[in-house]
Amino acid sequence: MTVRDAVPADAEELVRLRVVMFEAMGRDVTVGDWQRPCVEVFRRELGGPGLIATVIDAPDGGLASCAAAFVRLDLPRPGETATASAHLHNVCTDPAWRRRGLARLVVTALVERLDALGVRRSDLHASEDGRSLYESLGYKPYTGGVEMVRRLS
Repeated sequence: MTVRDAVPADAEELVRLRVVMFEAMGRDVTVGDWQRPCVEVFRRELGGPGLIATVIDAPDGGLASCAAAFVRLDLPRPGETATASAHLHNVCTDPAWRRRGLARLVVTALVERLDALGVRRSDLHASEDGRSLYESLGYKPYTGGVEMVRRLS
C-alpha cells in the first residue's frame, strides 16, 4: 500500500476516520455539529503551509489510514532556535485495515515531510496503543509542564 499526500478531495474521508478515532477513545461524536466544519477546514487548509496530511487509499475505496499535522509559528527557546513546530493529530486506521502497519507508514511519512520542511520540534497526544509507534520515531514523554486546556462556552 502506498502513502500519498492528502488533498482537499479527501476531506470527507479524513473526517470519517476522525470519527472512528474519537469513538475508539470513548468520545461521544454526536455532541454538536462539528463534522461539517471539520470537512470545511480540511478542504480549505490541506495543501497550504499550515496543514499537511498523509493517507493510504483502501483498495475498495475510501481511506484506509491517515495522519495529519498542523505546522505553526513557534518562538525560539533555550536550546532551540527553530521558528516552526508541528502538532500531529488525526492518526487513525480504519478498523478493517488495522494490524497491517498502516499507521506506522502514514506517521513515518508525515514525520519525514516535517523533517523536509525543516520542522525540528513536533508534539502529539498518544494513546496507549500508539505510544510504542511514536517512541520508535523518537517521541518522548514531555515533562516540562502540565497539559491544560481552556475552552470558552
